[in-house]
Amino acid sequence: MRKHFIRDLDECQRLWNRFIIPKNISDCWDFRICFHRHFEFEPCFLVLEDPMGISAMLPLSYARDVEMFVFFPGEIWNNRTWIERTPIYIREAQLMEEILASCPERTYLRYMEPWEGPIPSGLEIDEVGYSLQPPLFDFDPGSFHKRFSNKKIKDIMKVIRSFMENGGQFHLNRLTDFDLLVEMSLGQFGSDSYLYDDRFRDGFRDLVHFLHGSGWLRMVSLEIEGKTVAVDIGALYGGTYTLFLGGTDPEVKGVAKVMNMGHIEFACLERVSKIDFLCGDFHWKKLWHLDPEPLYKFVTPSLIHEEAYGHTSPYQSILPVTEGLIHA
Repeated sequence: MRKHFIRDLDECQRLWNRFIIPKNISDCWDFRICFHRHFEFEPCFLVLEDPMGISAMLPLSYARDVEMFVFFPGEIWNNRTWIERTPIYIREAQLMEEILASCPERTYLRYMEPWEGPIPSGLEIDEVGYSLQPPLFDFDPGSFHKRFSNKKIKDIMKVIRSFMENGGQFHLNRLTDFDLLVEMSLGQFGSDSYLYDDRFRDGFRDLVHFLHGSGWLRMVSLEIEGKTVAVDIGALYGGTYTLFLGGTDPEVKGVAKVMNMGHIEFACLERVSKIDFLCGDFHWKKLWHLDPEPLYKFVTPSLIHEEAYGHTSPYQSILPVTEGLIHA
C-alpha cells in the first residue's frame, strides 16, 4: 500500500468527481469550492494505492489558521469547520481504519456520517445532528403535530395564525435578502456569528448564487407589514431538504415558529425523505421533537494530548456548531 498526498487543486477535483458519489448537497464539488476560493487553504487529499489502483481517498485541507488538517475546504469558523457529513472513499470497508491511521499528525475531522456496522477504532461521538423524516408521519403535518402536547401545538398554531392574519407573506429566493440576514446575524450574535468572518460570509454568498443557479436554493423570507422579519437559507437536493442558516428580527417574538412550521409543511407537500436541521444542541430542536442522530469525529493523538494537558488548542473548546435557524 502506497500513501501520498495530492495538492494540485485540479487533480483533487478529478479525484473528487471520480470517487465521490453525491448523496448530500455538500458532496458537490461546486458547493465546496464556494468556500475554498475565499479561505484558500491548501488541499491535501490523502490517497492510498495498491496494485489495483486507488483504494481509499480522504479529502483534506491544511487549515493554517488552526494548524490542522481538516476536511476540504477547511471553512473554519471559531476554530472549527462547518460542513457536515463529508464523504470518504474506501474501496473496501476494512480500509477505513487504515486511511484514518495514515492521517498526518494534527488531523481533526468532524461531523462524520454514522457508520454501518462496528464503529472503526479512532472514531468517537462528536455532536448530535437533528432531522425529521416526513415519511414516518405520512407526509402529514397534522401527524407531526401529535409529537407535541395539545397545549403546546395550540400555542404554536395560534402564533402562526396571528402572523398570517396580520398580512404575513413568504417570499422565495429574494437574493437581496442575504444582506439582511447578515445584518440580523451580526446584530444578534456579533463576533460569534458565522458571518462575522468575511471569508465565510463571502463563501456563503457564493453558495447562495450557486444553489440558485442550479435550481436547488430555498431562501425563504417572511415579511410582515412591509418589513422582512426572518430569512432562512436551505436547499432541496436528492430528496433531502437541508436548512443551513437563518436570521430573525429579535424584536418580533414568535416569528421562528412560523418559519419552522413553514419548512415542515413544505417538506411534507414535496414529499421529501428527510429534513436536515444540522448539528447544534440548541434547546428549540428538542422542544420541536426533532430526531437526534449522532455524528462522529476523528482526532489524532497529538491533539488529544494537547487537550489532556490543558494546552491551548482548537480542539479544546467544542461548542454547538450550527448557528443556522436559531429558532426558539
